[in-house]
Amino acid sequence: MRRLFTELILVLLLIPALVRREPTLHSVSDRRESSPPVSISEVTTALEKAGGVAKNMTLPANRDKAAMTELAGRVDYYRSSEFQGRLRGETDRLSRELFGAAATRFYQDSTVPGVGGRLGSDERIYLFISSAMPLSTLRKYAASVARLGDPNVIMVLRGFVGGMTQIRPTIRFIASVLQRDSACDPGEEECEMLSAALVVDPLLFRRYGIDRVPAVVHAQGVTAEDAGLSEGDEKNTSIAESRTIFGDASLEYLLEQLQRESASRSLRQLLDGSRRKQ
Repeated sequence: MRRLFTELILVLLLIPALVRREPTLHSVSDRRESSPPVSISEVTTALEKAGGVAKNMTLPANRDKAAMTELAGRVDYYRSSEFQGRLRGETDRLSRELFGAAATRFYQDSTVPGVGGRLGSDERIYLFISSAMPLSTLRKYAASVARLGDPNVIMVLRGFVGGMTQIRPTIRFIASVLQRDSACDPGEEECEMLSAALVVDPLLFRRYGIDRVPAVVHAQGVTAEDAGLSEGDEKNTSIAESRTIFGDASLEYLLEQLQRESASRSLRQLLDGSRRKQ
């Protein structure tokens, strides 16, 4: 950067020496006759001046350094077991307040990997969604996830509704998506919930490069060192391979396309089981 400033100053110092004539058009021979040559001593003097300025030059500090450091700290804190534990505890508490016993049944079912499903224990289906999507579409996806009946099929939301510090709006959003009866008011009565896992995990969005929704990822060879941390954290979880498909279509259709590409037997069994339930 200092070298760049030095060259810029040199150019500025040399311009007056090169341009010493009236601003009129001349031929090449006229310019040669009217413009005195630049001497070596002039160039040397200009270089010395530029070098002196460069030595005393102080580049401005990065005004965004503090914000960038804070953001990096937030990402590390999100990955920590402390934050994940607080998140699970607060989510469970609020879900009990909003949904009563129905929430307890739902969370128990969704946190036991491999039970009642046809995917391998190291396989995942991530369905990436957004709170900006139509609620009717989200409910159809939730119904499809519940029909598949596999806890390794997971709906993923990028962030908390209303911001990271507000969990209650997110829980209410999850309730509106997973309620079997859309007319039920969880604030007034116990609402029956669809057995479908829905998590908030921006790290999964980043790891699989999800820049638009809906999107479905079929990941294989998923191995996590700590099951309590995000599977989107590359330091915590490794994967053997994955396939991604984008499109505003039914979950079953998107899974069909992934199954054709991967020829996955477990994915085929999962789809066959869903059809039998229809």
